[in-house]
Amino acid sequence: MFDTVDAALATVAGSPWVLLVVVIVAAADALVPLAPSESTVIAVAVASAASGHPPLVAVVVAAALGAYGGDRLAYGVGRWCGPAMTARLQRRRRTRAMAELAHRVMHRRGRTLIVFGRYLPGGRSATAVTAGLVGYPLGRFQRFTALAVTIWAVWATLLGYGGGALFGSNPTLGLALAYTVAATVAVVAGLVRRLGGSLAPGRLGRVLRTGRSTGRAGGSGTSRPG
Repeated sequence: MFDTVDAALATVAGSPWVLLVVVIVAAADALVPLAPSESTVIAVAVASAASGHPPLVAVVVAAALGAYGGDRLAYGVGRWCGPAMTARLQRRRRTRAMAELAHRVMHRRGRTLIVFGRYLPGGRSATAVTAGLVGYPLGRFQRFTALAVTIWAVWATLLGYGGGALFGSNPTLGLALAYTVAATVAVVAGLVRRLGGSLAPGRLGRVLRTGRSTGRAGGSGTSRPG
C-alpha cells in the first residue's frame, strides 16, 4: 500500500500539469466546498519534499492564486444574487431581522471571518458569498482575502512539506501526518467557534439563504467595522 501511494506521489510531482490542478482545485473549493483544496496542496507539497518538484514557492503561489480567484468569484455570485435575495427576505419581519443580523455581523467582524473562516468546514464559501450578499466593501474584501489566501497557502504547503521532509524515505507517512494535523486544526477551530457562540460563517450563509437562525440572534449595537 505504501509503495502504491509513494508511486502516486512521484507521478504527481513529475506531472507538468500539477500546478494547474492546484490552481483549479483551490478555486473550485470556494463554490464547491467538497473540493479537496487543502488536501491537494498538502499532497503536492509532500511530493515536492520527496523529489524537489514542483518547487515549493510555486506550490504556494499556485494555491494562493487559485484560492483568491475562487473567493473573488464566490463574492461576485453573492453580489449578483444580493438584490433578489434582499427583496425576498424583506417580506417578513423575522427574515428581515435575520438578514439585518447577518449584515451587521459581516460588517463588524468581516476581517476575522474572511481570514479565519476558511479553516471551518464550509466556512470559506459561506463567508465569501455572504460578503457579496450583504454588500461588504469589495476593496476591503480583496485586501483581507489576499492576506487570508497567503496565510492559508503557506500553512498548507509548509505542513505538507514538513511531513514529507520528516519522513523522507516514506512520503506516505508524511502525507498521513500532514493530513492528521490539518484535520486536528479543523476540529479545534470548530470547537472554538462553538464555544465562542458567535455567528459563524456557515450560519451567516443559512440566515441569508433561508431567513432562519439556529440560535439566539444576539448582538446589537455598534463597533468598529471589520
